[in-house]
Amino acid sequence: MNKKYKRLITIFVVIPFLIWAAFMLFHREDIETNRQYKCDVKNFRLSTDIVVKQEDKKVAQVTGNIFRVVEDPLTLKDAEGNKIGYAGDDYHLIAQDSHVIIMSGVVTAELVGRWDLFGETYDIYDSEGQKIARATFNWTNTYGKIEDTDGDLLAEYESFILFNDFDVRIAEDCPIDDGTILMIFSSYYSDQSYDNS
Repeated sequence: MNKKYKRLITIFVVIPFLIWAAFMLFHREDIETNRQYKCDVKNFRLSTDIVVKQEDKKVAQVTGNIFRVVEDPLTLKDAEGNKIGYAGDDYHLIAQDSHVIIMSGVVTAELVGRWDLFGETYDIYDSEGQKIARATFNWTNTYGKIEDTDGDLLAEYESFILFNDFDVRIAEDCPIDDGTILMIFSSYYSDQSYDNS
């Protein structure tokens, strides 16, 4: 390939891709009024272990199951260690390849993965099988959002590239409870961690 074609490829392919990648890396929608959680991922664990903090105070913990090899079911515990939520692949209502979120013994959401060329996308259904939202994540795993069926922003996920910790922001008027949102984002993190291992 001669120099002329290399320059043309650089100008018309590489540079636009780098601009798009930088935009996706630093793009963030803003939820004006929101509840914020810092999710501290514990490294060097055999399964998922995430400490959830609000205003530097531990409010919950998400843990996986080291005895499950293929999938990592997650348990949400409150600050006192009481089990309040579960996310796993065991109870499929909508599709075989999905995650079901159970809070206080009630199914609150089912995540169904959709094909996405530049990231990850999940449709979110309620216990009656009605689509209530969609979660999308960029290809660098640094930003994600949950929008309702009208396109209104309900929650955001954000992390720094090459870091495991992530932040969650939830809109004040989000109809999905905070525990379910935290489990949705934790399930996404767990999936990505497993895929990258």
